[in-house]
Amino acid sequence: MPSTQKELAADKPVDLALYCCSGCGVVQHDLAPVNYFKEVIRASGVSAEMRKFRLEQFSSFLAKYGLAGKDIFEAGCGKGEYLEIMQHAGASVTGYEYSDTNVQACHAKKLSAVRGYFENGDEKISNKLYDGFFILNYLEHIPDIPAFLRGVRNNLKEGAAGIVEVPNFDMIQKNCLITEFSTEHICYFTEQSLKNTLELNGFDVKNICCVWHNYIISAEVIKRPNPNLRGFAGRGEKITADLKHFISRHRKTIWWGAGHQALTTLALANLSEKEICFVVDSSPDKQGHFTFVTHIPIVSPEELSKTDADAVIISCGGYSDEVANTVKEKFKNKFDVAILREDGVELL
Repeated sequence: MPSTQKELAADKPVDLALYCCSGCGVVQHDLAPVNYFKEVIRASGVSAEMRKFRLEQFSSFLAKYGLAGKDIFEAGCGKGEYLEIMQHAGASVTGYEYSDTNVQACHAKKLSAVRGYFENGDEKISNKLYDGFFILNYLEHIPDIPAFLRGVRNNLKEGAAGIVEVPNFDMIQKNCLITEFSTEHICYFTEQSLKNTLELNGFDVKNICCVWHNYIISAEVIKRPNPNLRGFAGRGEKITADLKHFISRHRKTIWWGAGHQALTTLALANLSEKEICFVVDSSPDKQGHFTFVTHIPIVSPEELSKTDADAVIISCGGYSDEVANTVKEKFKNKFDVAILREDGVELL
């Protein structure tokens, strides 16, 4: 942004030191953000060539992801230059913009716009979730990109699609375009580092390429779904019921296995020494210790020869069948043997 008359006295040159993240590959300068970084400042209009390009791009995007007539927002919409084009392409659009002047300019054009900025990631644009979004040459201005992208994700439906564009640092490097460095642009992205950034922040990149005379990297993304944990509901109760039923049918029961899955199951089912007289494990490092929470003693396999127990529950993950075969072969019919499988107790 050029200086005003009042700002000239304080206007001084600066040195930009650039640093590259060894993890994601993003390049960033070390200065504080400019005081207007939340606001989108674009040229007063969109050229005929750019308008044609955007209309074709947006129309293709809406068709590809089934977003015609759906709710889409632009994060950092400026005065609505691209909102108009996306609306013309066939979407129901809303702008999210920090500058009140820009928001009012959108309203003057009869465009929906909300004042705000994704600072913490929990901001809501409205009381609904959106089907898609776009961020055009704005991400490079953001000092806290994870918080910003978290805010974007939190306003999207599962599977929502988006377009994210940034200046092309691959081209800047190749052509040594030193004048592309600016205090306004905090971050510089290659195709790979943009892909890394988006994927590290909850988006799956479906397509990424260079557009607009190679000046812009354009990524099409999908909001990555959260893990589906519904299948876990009731699983603990079922396993506990299976174990209790097996134990109730026997005089004394032994547990074989002190790995993390076995110990977690014992705690989950709240089994005590009244139900499991001891836990067997082949590892000397575990013998002589006690299970978490339930405090059952852990002993060596030799104790099976001395016990008057009549049942063994085996919980050894991928080794369970091998252990079960060993117990049955060595002790014949001394024990009823069961294996704790993923979905319950299997009596052998």
